[in-house]
Amino acid sequence: MNFTFVSTGQYPDTQAAAIRHSILAKGLMEQGHSVNFLVLSPQEWKGKKSMDYLGVQFRELNHYKGTNKIMVRYHNLLAIARAKKILRQQAHQKKLDALVIFTIDLLTIRFLLQQAGALGVKVFHERTELPYIYSTNKAILDVYLKKYLPKFDGIFVISDKLVNYMQQFNYATKKLLTVVDLSFFSTNKPSPYPFPYIGYCGTITGNKDGVPILIEAFASIADRFPALKLVLVGNNSNKGSIKETLDAITHFNITDKVIFTGLIERDMMPVVLCNAEILVVSKPDNEQNSGNFPIKIGEYLATGVPVVVTSVGEIPMFIKDGVSGYLAEPGSATSFAKKMEEALANPGQSKAIGQNGKKIAQEMFDYKIQASVMAGYIAEKIKN
Repeated sequence: MNFTFVSTGQYPDTQAAAIRHSILAKGLMEQGHSVNFLVLSPQEWKGKKSMDYLGVQFRELNHYKGTNKIMVRYHNLLAIARAKKILRQQAHQKKLDALVIFTIDLLTIRFLLQQAGALGVKVFHERTELPYIYSTNKAILDVYLKKYLPKFDGIFVISDKLVNYMQQFNYATKKLLTVVDLSFFSTNKPSPYPFPYIGYCGTITGNKDGVPILIEAFASIADRFPALKLVLVGNNSNKGSIKETLDAITHFNITDKVIFTGLIERDMMPVVLCNAEILVVSKPDNEQNSGNFPIKIGEYLATGVPVVVTSVGEIPMFIKDGVSGYLAEPGSATSFAKKMEEALANPGQSKAIGQNGKKIAQEMFDYKIQASVMAGYIAEKIKN
């Protein structure tokens, strides 16, 4: 089949959405399908208008990098017009079987749905978060949910909660699990640090990943493991936005035990993660986390390093405490510290648990498996 993906994101990128989209496209290509990736926002490609990444052709349709609001709007519309023209050409050449829209920009969705309808092409959508989490305008949310969602031929979501929520507006909703490129997390490169460490990768700002809880938990076990440090991989450039994390580090007097890497190259991620003693994320039990499944947990599992995570959302559906990982109570530094200590104090047991976790990634989250699920569902919709 011939697929065209459309997004307003940045590629390549270390953000979960970009990783997911890119790996799914790679999986489809490896299975013999064709994937064209149209990007409607300006990219950092050093003057290039197209890029080959993971064997997939990405095309930048918006080249304006200025900040003038009128010009930004104009170039957004121009990018949509370019996308519509490309879709017409692909359809005329019989090189377009399905359109997959990743953006939630209403104007883009509106015009692409119209174009797909005019061309007689099946059109699909994808969501990995509850739609109302980031919406501040109920009127716009209602348009998205009640006017546009029902028009898609299918919607891919990442959790059962999202399936139940989205089926209120479009019954053709299909669960597509988080995706991991297992080969990417197979590395023999030595540790980047001369000391043992706990690894974390993700959002340091806000409370999405509960980093302040992680800091408190680590501080409570630091004396028992004096050589151990905590390595935090993520954007820490805005000191104001990570004030809570910095304050916690100062309060618990562990400044010399916490390493901020900042943003790192994607290729360095396996090296940092695979050489950690344990990998951690202390996600709080909130509405946002109830509807997603973090790609980072799939990547953690793929390394074979034991993971310590909180029991929120769908995480306990895949990770069993003491079998394929360590599950702590959300919001409890005491519980998280106990699980970290258990993992660190029993390296033989933890190694076996880490390997069990890797099997989960291999059996459930392999991008090839999920790309096959996506292709099969789309083929079914095209046939019917």
